[in-house]
Amino acid sequence: MTAMAKCMRAASVSIFALLYSAAHAQGPSAAVTVTAVSVEKTKVIRSITAMGGVVAWREILVGTEASGLAVTEIAVDEGDLVAKGQVLARLNDDRIRAEILKQKAAIDELEASLASARSDAIRARSVTSGVITAQTIEQRETLVKTTEARLEAARAQLLEIEARHRQTVIVAPAAGMIASRSVAIGQVMQTGTEMVRLVQENRIEVDARVLESDLLSAAVGQFATIIGPTGRPEHGVVRIISPIVDPKTRLGTVRIALSRDTHLKPGMFARVEIAVESKFALTVPLRALVWREAKAHVFKVSPDNLVALTEVRIGRGTTDQVEVLRGVDVGDRIVTQGAGFLNDGDTVNIETASVRIGAVR
Repeated sequence: MTAMAKCMRAASVSIFALLYSAAHAQGPSAAVTVTAVSVEKTKVIRSITAMGGVVAWREILVGTEASGLAVTEIAVDEGDLVAKGQVLARLNDDRIRAEILKQKAAIDELEASLASARSDAIRARSVTSGVITAQTIEQRETLVKTTEARLEAARAQLLEIEARHRQTVIVAPAAGMIASRSVAIGQVMQTGTEMVRLVQENRIEVDARVLESDLLSAAVGQFATIIGPTGRPEHGVVRIISPIVDPKTRLGTVRIALSRDTHLKPGMFARVEIAVESKFALTVPLRALVWREAKAHVFKVSPDNLVALTEVRIGRGTTDQVEVLRGVDVGDRIVTQGAGFLNDGDTVNIETASVRIGAVR
């Protein structure tokens, strides 16, 4: 070995010795300060998610049985709340009222004729036999019967005209909200033409399309969360589950009733979460998880503030919490903040977090 090489080796040893001495002179590294919480059992909710549309519970198409009559009055507008029997619109009834007057006059005339015929028949029967022939008596009694029949027919015809007159007043068949109005003043109506569309009892619901694999988990009475286009959540209850599944889409329909004060409108799109199961299980904050080789772990904190990297099996979770199926027990302390800077066996300083873990869906 040359003198130069010996000098370089000696210098390297000296530098290493200096670094070693400096490191030990500083003592052990300071413990990392982390936040920890105790593992608790909390309510875990299993939900199924679906998409759907907001619809009316029951829509009633209100039309008219009258034909050839013009609209003279419209008493409601879209969005109005109406009671059963409330007037919605009126049709021109001038011609029908004239028919009623004419028919009543005809009835009065027939009543007078009937009274005269009855009087003649009574006189004929009271006259001494031989003065009026039996044929004449029979004719007068027949006249009474035919006049009675004509009078009954006229009265029936009056009832028919009065029924047509009532059809000129369009009333609400049930209480509800006016969803649409499709007539205008002066429009001549035809039998069966839609005039007003009514949402019965102003009840709104969501038709959620649920995957067939999830449909069997749904049940009447389950609670649901509905999120409309504004992102604002609302609550509803499963009202009915369709007994069939669409063979093309493999989706079934679940109808969810909304509250009376819902801000959603028929025709809107909505996302639905139906709570199908509720139980108590161990949950931890999602930020407590650290990943090693694609597996979830947490750092448990021992009584002497040493951390141990522990593999856990996780279940359902939300944006901030997750269910733990295996790996921790009730009361275990786990690191929730600062876990990414730790290694197995590190010593830590603990700041206990006051965190209440909510329901996991």
